[in-house]
Amino acid sequence: MDTTTLINLLKSHDWYYHYSDDHSKWINGVQSQRAIYDAMDELGNTDDVKQLYYEYMPKHLFDKIEKANAIHGEIL
Repeated sequence: MDTTTLINLLKSHDWYYHYSDDHSKWINGVQSQRAIYDAMDELGNTDDVKQLYYEYMPKHLFDKIEKANAIHGEIL
């Protein structure tokens, strides 16, 4: 596994799958998310790997996570 593979997974991921009424799209999104998490684990889940994940995440989703973490004193 290399970062190029992770980047391709992140680029092709449907970040909004959890809003879909189409069960097959939801299942595909869950599988895609699992593949991303598995790739991140395989790469060691380092700060650089996590940074890639957040880089490809849509800005408003990142902002939601950042705000939620700030409540607990965590910084991304």
